[in-house]
Amino acid sequence: MVEHPQQPLVDIVIPVHSTSRPLQRAVSSALRAAPGQCRVTAVAHHLTAEQVHSMLSVEQRAVVDVIESEDRGSTAAVPRNEALRRTSARYISFLDSDDTLDPGAVTRWLGIAERRGSDLVMPFQHHENPRVDITPIVRPLRRSDLDPVKDRLGYRSTAFGLIRMSAVRRTGARFDESARTGEDQSFVMALYAGAHRIDLAPGLPGVLMHADGTDRVSRQLLPIRETVAAALDLGREPWFAGVPDELKRSYILKYIRVNFFPALEHAVRSGTWDANYARSANAVFGELTQYAPHVTDQLSRADLRVARLLSPGAGERELLAALAERRRYTTPGALLTERWTRVLGRQAPLRVIAASAVQMLRYRWALAAGSRN
Repeated sequence: MVEHPQQPLVDIVIPVHSTSRPLQRAVSSALRAAPGQCRVTAVAHHLTAEQVHSMLSVEQRAVVDVIESEDRGSTAAVPRNEALRRTSARYISFLDSDDTLDPGAVTRWLGIAERRGSDLVMPFQHHENPRVDITPIVRPLRRSDLDPVKDRLGYRSTAFGLIRMSAVRRTGARFDESARTGEDQSFVMALYAGAHRIDLAPGLPGVLMHADGTDRVSRQLLPIRETVAAALDLGREPWFAGVPDELKRSYILKYIRVNFFPALEHAVRSGTWDANYARSANAVFGELTQYAPHVTDQLSRADLRVARLLSPGAGERELLAALAERRRYTTPGALLTERWTRVLGRQAPLRVIAASAVQMLRYRWALAAGSRN
C-alpha cells in the first residue's frame, strides 16, 4: 500500500479486469484531475495486484494504490463495491480504465461540492467519437440543486463525477453484483432517491469517453430479460419501497426508450429474433409497464404500436418499420401520446424531445466554449 502524507479528499477509483486495458492513460489523467487532493486507487478484478502493478509506469507505481477484489462477476460492480468498503476519503470518484478525466476536472467538482454541499456532482461527459451526450435532460438553464424528476436524472445512469461518501452510507447505495449489464443502476438510483443535494458541472473539464474499449459487457447481446434486469431488480433494494412513484415512472420510461426498444432492434438485426424472443419481450414489457402507475400513458403512439406487435410475434420487417417510426421525432406518432391529457407531461415524448434538442445545443456550446463555472 502506498503511503500518503495526508488523508486525500477524493479517492479516484479505477477498476481494471484485463491487462489489455490502457490503465496508464487512465491513471495519468486521474493524477492531473486533482493534483494534491486525490488518491488514485486501481482495483484488480480477475487480475492480481502484481499484474496491475506491471501495467503502470515506474512513476505511477510510487503513487497509485492497488488493491484486489474477489474474482467473481463480469462487470465492475464487485471492484467498485470493494472500493466503497475500503475508502476513507470524503468523496469518491469512479473512472473506467479505458476512459480519462480532463485536467482539473476533479478539482472543479470539489469546488462545487464544498461550496454548495453537494452529495453528487454530475459531470460533463464528452466523447472521442462524434457521439453527442445530452444527459441528464435538465430544465433550461438549470445546473444546480437538480430535481431527480423535473431534471430527468434517470437518463444519466453512469456513476461518474464526484460522490460524497456520507451520502453513499446514508442511502445504502451499492452496485448490483448480480446484473450482467447496467450494474450502476442501483447505485445511481439510490443516490437520486436519497441525496440531499445534486449539482451539475456543465462544460469542460469533464470525463472523456474513449472509443477503443472493445470488450464492454454493455455491447454484448443478452436475452431481453437480462438486458433490463438491472432496472427490474431494483425492487429488491431495501431503499426502493420509499421511492416516489413519479421518480420510478420517470426512470422506467427512460429504460423502455433507451434500453428496451434498442434491444429489440438489436435482436432483429443480429438474427436472434424469433417467436420465443417475441414472447419473452412481450412479458418483459408487461413487467416494465407495471413498475409504476401510468407508465404507458407517457409513451408515444409509435412506442405502443411496437409493444402491440410483440403479442402476436411480428415479422422482422414489420417490427423494424415500427421501431423506425418511433424514432421519427418530427411525426405525430413519435411525439404524441394516445391520451391527449398526457401530451404535455414532463416525461411524455414532446417535452423530452424538446428538452433533448436544447441539451444537444448546450453540449456543442460547452465543447466550443470550455468550462464556465
